[in-house]
Amino acid sequence: MSSIEVSLVASNHKKKSDAENSTLRPQRPPPPPPPSQSQPSAISIDQTTIYPPSETSSSSIDPPHEPTDNTNKNQTYLLHEFQRLFDNFDYELVREEILNRQMIECNFTTVLWRIFLHCLPRNSSQWDDMLDANRNHYEKLVQQYKIDPYKMSENNHNTDAENLNHPLSRDENSAWSQYFADEELKATITTDVRRTCPDISFFRNPRMVDLQLRILFTHSRHHQKTTPYRQGMHEILGIVVYAIHLEALKINECEESNELMKKIYDSQYLEHDAYAIFEKIIDHLRQFYSLTTSNSVVQRKKHGGINGAKQIPFQRLNDTHIPPNDTVTRMNSIFERLRHYDRFLHCKLEELNIEPTVYG
Repeated sequence: MSSIEVSLVASNHKKKSDAENSTLRPQRPPPPPPPSQSQPSAISIDQTTIYPPSETSSSSIDPPHEPTDNTNKNQTYLLHEFQRLFDNFDYELVREEILNRQMIECNFTTVLWRIFLHCLPRNSSQWDDMLDANRNHYEKLVQQYKIDPYKMSENNHNTDAENLNHPLSRDENSAWSQYFADEELKATITTDVRRTCPDISFFRNPRMVDLQLRILFTHSRHHQKTTPYRQGMHEILGIVVYAIHLEALKINECEESNELMKKIYDSQYLEHDAYAIFEKIIDHLRQFYSLTTSNSVVQRKKHGGINGAKQIPFQRLNDTHIPPNDTVTRMNSIFERLRHYDRFLHCKLEELNIEPTVYG
């Protein structure tokens, strides 16, 4: 082999070796681009990673717009459903559909509540005036039970009136006496309201807490002699307020709606409308919340009550005064009937001292 051939073979071998080495050598990543003011910082998230730009998009960072066909159809459906239900409201037909569980997914449940609770008449042409009347009525009640003893003291220049409205006055007719009673009631209501549905952030909103406080306080003062505030009323009100709020969100986002829909779900009057519904519900439940004026005294004995009176089930040994209550009376009546239908269960409940009001 000549020296030229040896040189060519060596050259080819070197090229082959370099090619193999270059293949096995890891590639160095390209250098980072020079810093620029328009480049997002390290902690920001590029929107293109969440919303990939479409081919027809004019900007690489604007999220693509969802198709509006479904939205338009839903809005049209809401208006159609509202007109179908309420333009010529068929009370018996709708009632039958409700009893047959055909209205579970109705978008206007709170409107149906108002009709069946007689907050609104069946004829929708009269709703406009009735809504105004109900809302004005609530406004007057709020102002009526808002007491500012400082202003009352300033306006009274009579000596007797000044003594009556003095903060240290013990007179029951004193404005300060009523003011302190109201503040105590508000504190009780606020404690209960803050416990309402703790898992739902809606009820943690300070505005919603104040809203429910005003409704419950106003209702308690207005119905002080029949159905003053009782624990548990706040849970009923919470459901009403939340239901109206959710429906209003959906309706107020709907571009295709008539004036009556907008007026019914006007968010400015959420508090007023919730009060109207709540007042009617509590009126129907009055027998479970009202206090009776009976002063009867019942003492528990081992065998029967006083003078052979019937012993009240589950009456505690230290209970000497038992205020009659329709709810307790009904539960005790059910418990007595249980003795005849399921004596074993009756005895077990009595043995474990499980009161009828717990499971009733």
